[in-house]
Amino acid sequence: MAPIRIGLIGLSTSSKATNWAVLAHLPYLQSPLGQSHYKIVALCNSSVESAKKSIAHFNLSPTIKAYGSARDLVTDPDVELVVNVTGVESHYDVLLPVVKAGKDVYSELPLASNMAQMRELIDAARAKGVKTIFGLQGQAHPVVHLIKKMIVGDKIGKPLSTTLTATTGSSLDRPLPIAFKMLAERKAGGNFATIWFLHSINCLLDTFGELDSFNSIMGTDHPALDLIDPSKGTEIIDTIAKDCPDNTHLQGRFSSGTLLTYQLRAGPSFPGEPGCRWIINGTKGDILITNPRGCFDIEHSGIKIQYRKAGENTAEEVMLEEDNLSGLEHPAQNVGRVFEAFAKGEAEKYADWKTAMRRHSFIDEMFERGDREGAFD
Repeated sequence: MAPIRIGLIGLSTSSKATNWAVLAHLPYLQSPLGQSHYKIVALCNSSVESAKKSIAHFNLSPTIKAYGSARDLVTDPDVELVVNVTGVESHYDVLLPVVKAGKDVYSELPLASNMAQMRELIDAARAKGVKTIFGLQGQAHPVVHLIKKMIVGDKIGKPLSTTLTATTGSSLDRPLPIAFKMLAERKAGGNFATIWFLHSINCLLDTFGELDSFNSIMGTDHPALDLIDPSKGTEIIDTIAKDCPDNTHLQGRFSSGTLLTYQLRAGPSFPGEPGCRWIINGTKGDILITNPRGCFDIEHSGIKIQYRKAGENTAEEVMLEEDNLSGLEHPAQNVGRVFEAFAKGEAEKYADWKTAMRRHSFIDEMFERGDREGAFD
């Protein structure tokens, strides 16, 4: 089968924040395994000159075509799959011409800046019958697969409850670079709820199914955010009020009856404590997952999985099996697994835009409840 031909949008040499395309996408796409399934045939940045610069900088094939807009890229008949790795503020303008052109599309999260934009994008994609991928890694994550296998295999019996606590690693008690201004402004669409929370709650929902009912509390531990321009030193150049949460609590009941307790707090973990602690309690045993990083589906280097049989006082460590992507650096491993699943037609192993809509709608309802309760006043 011929490789799927990719038009990549957002491979910059001068990202103002984390260059996710470089860290998470390019390592897989340039690997022998990635090249057996995919071929980058076009690159789009903010200008043709920027795209050409990236092609040279990352030693990509000189045959790759350079574009300066998504509208130009989608006219290229060689492009079968568009991969969007731009900032969320650009997603709507980038993605709408892509789906209207009938191109299959992989977009990083959040899908767009607000629910109206998301609905329009999804309706347009549905009308054209395009295949969609959403940038969550939980469905492809070997840890989630292992936990689901242990549950289905009756290792813990009936799951009674699950508790996940996590931190973002981002400290808000000191100034942040101006590129992270979006964390304070809901209108931008990219914040702790729509990125960090979305990643981990997706893993829980993929494991246990949808929630029948829930209660949530959103809080702002740090009502204002100080910003600096790193190129000009450490002087604070702006302070903005926040209208989105940095501390989120959630309790609920899954359709299966399993109870959920969840907390995500913006900040570093306590010294010596993991960034993520996830425990699942069942009638026949328990599973404990700890990970240095809060979003364990992004990076699980150093993760530890333990199983305790009911009635016993000791636990055994459960090892993850390696696969042909285990040699990639994080965070490229699970992004690569998403690409692999799409290429092989394994739809249950990647999230699509229908899943994106369900997840974003859930978060939007939490925001609405927070607004009614004055959480952001």
